[in-house]
Amino acid sequence: MKIITIAFLLSTLLYGQAASQGQAPVNVTPGTPAVKAPAEAAPPPAAATPPPPVSPDTVVAEVNGKKYTAGELDKLIAKLPPQYQPQVRSQPQMLSQVFLMQRLAADAEKAGLDQKAPYKDQLEMLRMQLLYNAEITDFNNTLPVTPEDQQKYYKDNPDKFKEVKIRVINIAFNPAPPKTAEGGQKPLTEAEAQAKIQDLEKQIRGGADFGMLARENSDDKPSAAKDGDYGVINQDSAYPPALKTAVFALKQGEVSAPIKQPNGFYLIRAEEISHQPYNDVFPQIAQAVRQEKFQEWLKGLQAQYNLKIENSAYFATRAPAQLQQVH
Repeated sequence: MKIITIAFLLSTLLYGQAASQGQAPVNVTPGTPAVKAPAEAAPPPAAATPPPPVSPDTVVAEVNGKKYTAGELDKLIAKLPPQYQPQVRSQPQMLSQVFLMQRLAADAEKAGLDQKAPYKDQLEMLRMQLLYNAEITDFNNTLPVTPEDQQKYYKDNPDKFKEVKIRVINIAFNPAPPKTAEGGQKPLTEAEAQAKIQDLEKQIRGGADFGMLARENSDDKPSAAKDGDYGVINQDSAYPPALKTAVFALKQGEVSAPIKQPNGFYLIRAEEISHQPYNDVFPQIAQAVRQEKFQEWLKGLQAQYNLKIENSAYFATRAPAQLQQVH
């Protein structure tokens, strides 16, 4: 709850400051050019001089009559969620909200609210959640991963490191083709593009040269100029899942069925199939091995706490308590 409140207050304050710092509109006299060319090139801006270091015992702020040193504010800012720390340092007025929360939290403790329901239970739950996350993070970060673990993972999971050099034919379509000017080329509808890609597939199955058809028909012009050469794709490549699934299912020399995407249809040919070298992927292998070990550990713990229902009546839906009229 406290973290949520901090996030809400800081984000609200930041939004208000951003809105209040809007620039006034620029008035341009009618008939003047929007941009004037400079008479001569402006000199490059001088490198900004970094501010001198501030020692931890230097007083840097005063709040409600109390002075605070750089070291004290460092400790206070370090308690904030990480995403807000740079904002507080660049916009120190946001610290007033943090000091306000400190004051109100201290007042609540003096009043014993942290020992009263429902706040006591909520604080205990938040503490449990924080320690739960801390234990998971610490365990995951300290799991040992040996070179032997990494080598074994690489050998046992060859498909995860497969890379395929592909050729592509793309036939684009427009779901709602606009009217074209006289002499212009009318874009294909989805049905027309599907018919064309199916005809090209038929020609390829019949022995036609994929590269020649790509050069003459593909709407992806950069690859069409290279006979459809699309380069190498692997599991980390930024392509839609449907395309990657189709690519990695192909055998060398095999051509996919037409694959529909929002912008058109694709035919893909697997030219060469290989695997990423171990030295290129060992950092991500270490992460994968650690995650695999972590999941095994977590699964073992969860198995110890499988719930067995002894009396289902306890879990039956209950009607909410009715308010009683006070006489």
